[in-house]
Amino acid sequence: MTNHKLRLSTATRALTGLVLGSALLAGTLHAETIELLDKTKLNAKIIHYYDGVYTVESSGQTIKLPKEKIRSISFQLPAPRAEFSTPEKTFERWRKALLDGAVERMIDCYALVQQGMLATQMGLSQAQDGFKKMQKEVEGTKFQIKDSKTKGDTATLKVLRQKGDESDTGEVAFVRENGEWKMLLPQ
Repeated sequence: MTNHKLRLSTATRALTGLVLGSALLAGTLHAETIELLDKTKLNAKIIHYYDGVYTVESSGQTIKLPKEKIRSISFQLPAPRAEFSTPEKTFERWRKALLDGAVERMIDCYALVQQGMLATQMGLSQAQDGFKKMQKEVEGTKFQIKDSKTKGDTATLKVLRQKGDESDTGEVAFVRENGEWKMLLPQ
């Protein structure tokens, strides 16, 4: 049995980036509260910012707001989800999503800062092959959590991976974001 970090293939990283980019652009963002100088409040989704002008969408209408007319913008975070309440639950969600072919659900298990980084680095052609390869690697593999350590907003799981006669133990790192535990890519 060897001890090393569980690694993702380049193709898997490509897939992760592609799916995240699609998910972010598909509207997973939440509405912001924009307070204007006259104290009018507007619930809107920021679509674009260029040359001092925010383009926002509110009640189905697109509005352009110069930054000089905005007093403040408050971002509203969604409530933490139960399926990410522990590193163990996040890891299990990742494993099930991968086996089910649920790419977006699998990507949601990673830390947001890494999702964005992967989205900008990876391309489409590598992504489809990478997901299939990763899915095939996980099929027929048993995972057993051997140990869990939490320190503040970080955690690690020691995971035994068994496939056929082969087995190894590795560590998976996690970070807490908005009350949810998300996986980190190996460094």
